[in-house]
Amino acid sequence: MQRIFNGCSGMKKTLKIVSLVLLVCATVVATVLVMKKLESANSKGPQVTSAFIEQQISEISELATLHHHYRKNANYQDAKKLLEYMPNWRINQSIKEFTLIYQGDVKLGYDLKDIKIFVDPITRTILIYLPEPKILSHSINFESIQVLWEKSGWLNDIKFDDFKQFFIAEQKKYEEENNAELKRRAREHAKKIIRLYLGSVVKLAESPEDRQKSFIERWIRPDDGYNIKIGDKSNTDL
Repeated sequence: MQRIFNGCSGMKKTLKIVSLVLLVCATVVATVLVMKKLESANSKGPQVTSAFIEQQISEISELATLHHHYRKNANYQDAKKLLEYMPNWRINQSIKEFTLIYQGDVKLGYDLKDIKIFVDPITRTILIYLPEPKILSHSINFESIQVLWEKSGWLNDIKFDDFKQFFIAEQKKYEEENNAELKRRAREHAKKIIRLYLGSVVKLAESPEDRQKSFIERWIRPDDGYNIKIGDKSNTDL
């Protein structure tokens, strides 16, 4: 009888131990599931929509502009005919001219209303189409002007209006000669800023190096980030 009692007592202890182990395991599993759920909720971050991306880009519109500083050596020359009845070959011209060095600043950016944004929730892709960058401002630093040489002609003096018209022509000439390069640099600068900023507010897809994972790793932690594709508005083949 005593043996039977001892056996029942031992069985009860074993059941208690097993129950305690199961309770601990259940608690651990529940805790892990809750943590996973919270982690998943946090990883989703903000709801990525076209309106959300547009708002983010509007906040960095100033950063996405290109500020280009340049220094240039330029010449000015103007000839005035002194006597209408005298032919030019008899030195019938009074020439005024000057050579100077100056510095200027060009600012290029985008009109936000012309930027097109599409978010594909299925492929988790953010498509951004940029229009042609525009020159927002072009200024001359008049304190930087260094006159290297100047000469006034007979009855043809250098006037303030000569400098005014000279710099107006210089600005237009510089923009025309450097138009393609300035726009290329503005586009590259904007793309870089947009990618860096969106990467801080939206979870991005893993890089090709990070994608080299085993099947189990990809199953446990799938890539739920977004791909960002930025191109010109005229190019819809992104």
